[in-house]
Amino acid sequence: MLCNTVIFYDIENLLAMFADKKNTTLNLSEIYRRVLEIEGVAGVSIQRAYADWALPIPRHLRNSVLQMGIEPVQIFNSNPYDKVKNASDVNLIIDVVDLIAKRPEIEFYVIASGDGIFTFLAKKLHEYGKRVIGCGFDKITNSIFRAACDHFISLEKNEKTLYTHKRTINDDTPTDVMVVADTPPKPANTPQKPTKSKVPAPKFPKTKYSEVLIQAGIQIWKDTGDTSGCMHMFRTLLETMFVEETRSLVDMEVSIFMTYVNYYIPNFKATKHGFKSLVDFLQFVLTGSPFCIYSVKENVLRIAPRELAGGTPLEDVEGILIVCEDGSRHESLFSVPEEESFIYTITPPIIPTVQAEKNETIVVAEIVNEQTEKMKKAEEKPRKEKIKTEILKTSKNKKKTSEPTPPKDSVSIEVDDGSIRRFAKNIFTELSEADALSTSEVKRLTTPEYAKTTFGIRSPVLREVNSRSNIEEERMSNGKPKYWKEIFTFGRKTFLVYKEWAEPSRERIATWFESVKPKTRR
Repeated sequence: MLCNTVIFYDIENLLAMFADKKNTTLNLSEIYRRVLEIEGVAGVSIQRAYADWALPIPRHLRNSVLQMGIEPVQIFNSNPYDKVKNASDVNLIIDVVDLIAKRPEIEFYVIASGDGIFTFLAKKLHEYGKRVIGCGFDKITNSIFRAACDHFISLEKNEKTLYTHKRTINDDTPTDVMVVADTPPKPANTPQKPTKSKVPAPKFPKTKYSEVLIQAGIQIWKDTGDTSGCMHMFRTLLETMFVEETRSLVDMEVSIFMTYVNYYIPNFKATKHGFKSLVDFLQFVLTGSPFCIYSVKENVLRIAPRELAGGTPLEDVEGILIVCEDGSRHESLFSVPEEESFIYTITPPIIPTVQAEKNETIVVAEIVNEQTEKMKKAEEKPRKEKIKTEILKTSKNKKKTSEPTPPKDSVSIEVDDGSIRRFAKNIFTELSEADALSTSEVKRLTTPEYAKTTFGIRSPVLREVNSRSNIEEERMSNGKPKYWKEIFTFGRKTFLVYKEWAEPSRERIATWFESVKPKTRR
């Protein structure tokens, strides 16, 4: 069985509970046993204990470290002149970050400490789709850190025991939840006194978005591996949170959004649905939607409506294909009918073959996605409907007749209704070939103000280039390519055209096109 858990012991913090360090009742093997009882923990692969082992630490703790195979990490911090504040905590955090990159299969991170500094570490682990188990003494444990943990094991005087309690979620299916109580539950045949015990439910986060979610009355969802159901739940949360009442509060960090996910989908894991991390899962859900993830300083990720994003948006996932039960096909979750079940694929980009150091050819990726081909063969129903927009070149002064006939030089645009980017590119291609834009309109399209009021985007639609321009550099904006590499010509000048279109802009583009479409020649 694959070991999916690591345990980090902050010995200095755990011993702070005891005035007499030599007669402590701290038991590391008890912590290990309780961790294994938590649902989902398959085994422990790494254990590390952080302390200044040169100090007089109780003998039984030293023996436990040796007998349990715990790796002792020496923190030289006893010299008062060279003492580093929170040295053990910093070393522990560095080791956790290192494991996130090196061991992506680790799902549970156990932090045996009550120090509040680990609150930030717990939030970051949630962003990567990891589960956090806290462990410490109630009297010295930071309440914010405890609330940030998915599970918490109390060590108060070793008098409390851990047992499994059955809690029902939205579908009345019992779910194992680990809770702490003074005594274990008595057998069924033992008479018990009536009590008013309450089963602890997930804590509802208290933020500026809480009121609109409470009013919506969203039910808790149990993640049973139904990917389409979980994605619809994410969509429901986002559409509920970003409404008119919260338009001025569009500065939500991904970690805050995850606190609501942990409440409404308490057993959610991105890895269960084939995604490497929570950010990858969110990028899939938000592709082609009115919302986006964007980055700000210090690598902080936030979520907001696209037109209000205050940083650099992460790029949409390319190659998405969503097939519903009725055979309809979509390239964005937000175009799928609500609560409709579906299956999905992501066609990988074509990556060229590279040569290894020993002249051995390594195939990096394949062009054909077998899963997509199977889905295409299985679905016999009509695929995407195509829209034909006729650009009729008629005379300006031509009189209307009872039986109008289209001119001979009519041009048609064939648009794939599933892609807003293809829709926009086809329109600008036809406008460029017909040189249909006036000089004043071209000039307006190069300004961000006109782009925002007309199309709802922040960047200019056109960016002028010439023969001396570096096209690859001109395509970039905030470190990411935001313009197509193809050259478009308007009025004897050459331009790059903005490509980061989202589905909400489709209607605006169509309206604008009707006002500027080419007039006919005689």
